[in-house]
Amino acid sequence: PPHSGTTAQAVIARVLTDRPRPLRSTRSAVPDHVEAALEHALEKLPADRFATAREFAEALQGRGTLAHGSTASRTLAAHPAAARGWRARATDPLTVGLGVVAIGATAAALTFARSTPEAAPTRAIRFVVAATDSVRPDALFPWPAAISPDGSMIVFGGKRAGRTMLYLLRTDQIEPRAIPGTEAGSQPVFSPDGQWLTFEQSGIDKKVRLDGSAPVRIAAGGANNGADWTTRDDLVLGSQGKTHGLSKVSVSGGDPVEFTRIDSAKGERDHLWPIGTPDGSAVVFVIWRGALASAELAMAAIDGGAIVPLGIKSPRPLAILDGSVVYVKSDGAVMAAPLDLARKRVTGNPVSVHDPVVVIPGNNGNSSIFVSRGGALVTMRGAEAGQLTWLARDGALRSVTPDIRSFFVPRLSPDGRRIAVGVKDAGTGKSDAWVYDLGTSTLSRVTSLESVSNFEWTRDSKNLVVTSAATQDRSAFWLQPVGGGVAPTKLGELGELSITAALSPDGSALLATVLHENTWATMKVPIAPKGATSVFVDSKGTDWGPRFSPDGKWVAMVSDESGRFEVYIRSYPEPSARVQVSDAGGGSPIWSPDGKRLYYNGGGVVVGARLELAPALRVVARDTIFRGFGELDAAGGAVANFDVAADGSRAVVVRPTSTSSQLVASPNWMVEFRQRMAEAKRKK
Repeated sequence: PPHSGTTAQAVIARVLTDRPRPLRSTRSAVPDHVEAALEHALEKLPADRFATAREFAEALQGRGTLAHGSTASRTLAAHPAAARGWRARATDPLTVGLGVVAIGATAAALTFARSTPEAAPTRAIRFVVAATDSVRPDALFPWPAAISPDGSMIVFGGKRAGRTMLYLLRTDQIEPRAIPGTEAGSQPVFSPDGQWLTFEQSGIDKKVRLDGSAPVRIAAGGANNGADWTTRDDLVLGSQGKTHGLSKVSVSGGDPVEFTRIDSAKGERDHLWPIGTPDGSAVVFVIWRGALASAELAMAAIDGGAIVPLGIKSPRPLAILDGSVVYVKSDGAVMAAPLDLARKRVTGNPVSVHDPVVVIPGNNGNSSIFVSRGGALVTMRGAEAGQLTWLARDGALRSVTPDIRSFFVPRLSPDGRRIAVGVKDAGTGKSDAWVYDLGTSTLSRVTSLESVSNFEWTRDSKNLVVTSAATQDRSAFWLQPVGGGVAPTKLGELGELSITAALSPDGSALLATVLHENTWATMKVPIAPKGATSVFVDSKGTDWGPRFSPDGKWVAMVSDESGRFEVYIRSYPEPSARVQVSDAGGGSPIWSPDGKRLYYNGGGVVVGARLELAPALRVVARDTIFRGFGELDAAGGAVANFDVAADGSRAVVVRPTSTSSQLVASPNWMVEFRQRMAEAKRKK
């Protein structure tokens, strides 16, 4: 820093009165021309500084003439070689990204400095969390990131080479750093003192000290239905597995103990999203009855006692700040209501305290906001946009349509005439299925469900089998004609979350990927005649992404039963026969029309496994069909974000063209929260 001091006021005083100390007095390796350029840029009078950014850039590279200071001019002239390439570096994304972080960190530091008794901050600050090009912030679940109680640290998911792990960014630093041992971690929560982080990983709740230590196991878990580290050092967990109430376990480790019970007679299905009170004796949580709109906030003591509904419809509480509960509504509105913690009741009218956020329609409260117990806040806004693109075997890319939207899971119709594709609204998170007609070059919406997660064509290319959120239950399956103007037919509903479904060729059943008892399972959902839903395969691991063979006798699916995700083929309707297709990790299987080849994501490449069907099914060879397209996720995905043409000559993919997805942090959002609450009080 050019000026230092013990308080923000002392720094400001020196900015106004003192000349900056020479940079080379503390950093002798800095070139003379850089020191001269910086001294000129820090002149007290604006007229004495550089007139343009170009002049400043030239001076930093040893070119140009300073307005005054012949020594500096001679120094700059002595270093002409340093001037080359500044334009390229000035527009480099890494440089820009680090600059954004630096600005945000500086703003945060100044705000924290002003949070002293001498001068409390009057405005909340916000900045975009940026990182290097190789590690971009990627939204986690069930919330996009976590921020420490004091707002000085942010933990987000950083995506590198298709894999996500947790990264820590301190707001007084520029570079985030990876947290060792947190690959595929989710649901991060800081300890009350900000020194530890708890998170979920592969069905286990873990904690890690933020000093580079290795993670430590706390307990079996992994439902991502909410967690909080209380001030009494309990880890309180939302519903998981066969435990539908809230449970607690010491952060030192142990077995979770259920301390609330659902009342099924009142339609309760789960208790979710616990938030500890300041003294750690109780929690605010959600009573889940199957849909976002019917979810309700309640309170309960951690040591046992009656459950007290608060009379607030909300799918998720966010924090308890200044005696008020902050929560998000099903439509994304962020509200706060005064709460009498001792009597467990709301004592005033709700107040809007933040702009609306995205609440995922197909889930039970996952949303794009996180608020710490100290009033710091992070949100995720925007989304990636892309273009439907043909990928040839030689790696060549050719646009299918000029439209650029938030596309996902493109699916070619069996007759090759149309492409079904999901389109997400970046502002609301709502998603529907659309169809692009290759003959007429038109893109038309075919569903109005607003919560579509996946869809598959029927064999006749006339309908889509659509998976979405339900109005009363968690998931619904629909048969949607694509001819236009025809309402969908509901095939069934589930009380559990489902993200994909495939219809058997005879139309008698669905195989759905369902979050069942704390793990993803492939469930059989009878359609005609109706019957009980059952587990299709019980591998004791994660099983997902089922796809029927053209003749309906086989099902390709993904499982981690071996310890890593691989593609398998199972016989149908009884899964007695099993053949492993991939040999080095795989996901997202797709059948060829004749059933003699199975394509899958081999981790950055699309592999085509040649199959021999008689006398017994076996893998003959594995060929790399498409390579060079860097947007494939790591192997193991449940849903293919690509599809392969009938003749195997090309694939349709979503080629990213831009991203408006940004993680936004407000370390001192408490300032804004208090202002909004005070304003609402004045208006009474």
